[in-house]
Amino acid sequence: MKHSAFKRSSEGTRLWGIWIGALGCFVLAAATGVLFRYGMLAGLPAGLSLGNLRHAHSHLMYFGWVTPALMAMIVLHMVRGRIPSSVVWIPWITLLLGLAAYVPFLLYGYQPVEWAGRRLPLATMAAGLNIFAWYAYGVVYFRWTRRFDHPARPWWDLAVSFLILSSLGAWGRAGLTIFRIEDPFWESATVHFFLYLFADGWLILALIGLAGVRDPQIFRALPRWSWWALALGTPWAFLSLMPPTEVPWALRLLAGVGGGAAALALGMIGLRFFRTAPLEWRVPLVFLGMCALAKLGFSVPPLASWALEVELRIPYLHLLLLGFVTLGLMAGARQVWGAHAAPWLSAMFPAVGLMMLSLVPLTGLWPSAWSGRWVLVAAMVGALFPFLIALGMFGRILWVEGFQRGLLLGSSNPGMEVRDGQGS
Repeated sequence: MKHSAFKRSSEGTRLWGIWIGALGCFVLAAATGVLFRYGMLAGLPAGLSLGNLRHAHSHLMYFGWVTPALMAMIVLHMVRGRIPSSVVWIPWITLLLGLAAYVPFLLYGYQPVEWAGRRLPLATMAAGLNIFAWYAYGVVYFRWTRRFDHPARPWWDLAVSFLILSSLGAWGRAGLTIFRIEDPFWESATVHFFLYLFADGWLILALIGLAGVRDPQIFRALPRWSWWALALGTPWAFLSLMPPTEVPWALRLLAGVGGGAAALALGMIGLRFFRTAPLEWRVPLVFLGMCALAKLGFSVPPLASWALEVELRIPYLHLLLLGFVTLGLMAGARQVWGAHAAPWLSAMFPAVGLMMLSLVPLTGLWPSAWSGRWVLVAAMVGALFPFLIALGMFGRILWVEGFQRGLLLGSSNPGMEVRDGQGS
């Protein structure tokens, strides 16, 4: 099935700019991760804390890197012909709000700040503005895409729905802070609901859609139960990542069933996509398979308790956000804008692998007798690899595409077209 070509109009130029801005956010988030590892090793400057650095790093990854880029790519694939201005500007607003939330999270985290005689949760307020941008995108997405048929649409419809639904966790966490409610279960549940549904709902499903647009027939070959398993199982699986002592037995059982079904669906989808995928997608899909295995383990209460005890949650999040989502976004950008959108992608593959290996000594899987200061040094060096490659990508795009070809200034380039989801 052929999809209409999308030429570089003024909207196309601005959507290309969203990719560049989002990649810049990834560079900043990666630099923050390096600083976090350095802080574990040698301490941080006054005014910074490891906890706040972690919040700033993760929220910039969510708000400034993956979300605007996904919004732009989905729009380019879904909407035929001239793209409405509202569909263009919402990803831009999302990108800018993601950057605006970075500083409050970096300096204050979730703690309220004394300002004008009142205690205000500035970071939470900034996150709330991001959520309003998601709502606007959801409204515009469902309004403009309902007239277009696309094989990936059921997956993107579900992904956008989960993006909206995940915000309930963020609002719940904000409410607990504002009303000073201290309840360990709800404090943990609201945060895990937001983070899990955002990552495993919005991000994974949106990337599945991007991975399949190269071969639209692959969606029709997927069994219907896989979509339903993800739709019904994903919203409950966040409970499996919470400390077992905080979750009632009945809810923990529901989380295991839902998470297990979603994990099996993801594993099957990843395997089918892998068989026909090019190399730039095969590496992210390998990480998706590893995430599916981890999710299946988390769905079994004894295994989940052991995994949390040996601190495997952080490696899992990096498998997902760095291995599948980040590499998948770069592969998706190359499909849309061409190889120049993610130069040196082949170098990013081993960089991500080395970073993942550097996390292993920080977990309980590593014998304590083999630990030492070198473990923290290795973690910092491991974090440097993807940062340096991403910085090189970003710099090359700014130089070649911005200054030599003038794309950032909006000049036309007949070679920059999208035909059938492929950059030409």
